[in-house]
Amino acid sequence: MSNSRATGISTVADWLGIAASTACGVHCILVPVLLVTGTVLPVAFLGEEVFHVAMLWVILPAAIVAFGIGCWRHKDQWVLALGIVGMTGMVLAVSVLHDLIGETGEIVVTLFSAAALIAAHFRNYRLCRSADCAHDAA
Repeated sequence: MSNSRATGISTVADWLGIAASTACGVHCILVPVLLVTGTVLPVAFLGEEVFHVAMLWVILPAAIVAFGIGCWRHKDQWVLALGIVGMTGMVLAVSVLHDLIGETGEIVVTLFSAAALIAAHFRNYRLCRSADCAHDAA
């Protein structure tokens, strides 16, 4: 795979990861508020486990591709660390944390995990376009 093509794939994966992680954070904040205020929207689906699993199907591949290509090239430990923390937190929030620490704890972990992923994607994106990285900008 050429450097230009890898950079393009990494760019798309970074922006997709940022968008999906942001959507997760917004979802965690808005759904409880909408339910409490009695807003009649199809929030039932948004609260379902299917939605959370679907979001993981977007977030995890985007993160793995973006961080895999980026870290292989720029070798930044912060991108890797933030990415691992964010992905692990998201997986745990969807799979086991609700039963262990309750809904509020799950929301807090999800918000911190989303923030870690967003920070990792932004840092990865910037590093892949800086002079320190060995490949061309897209």
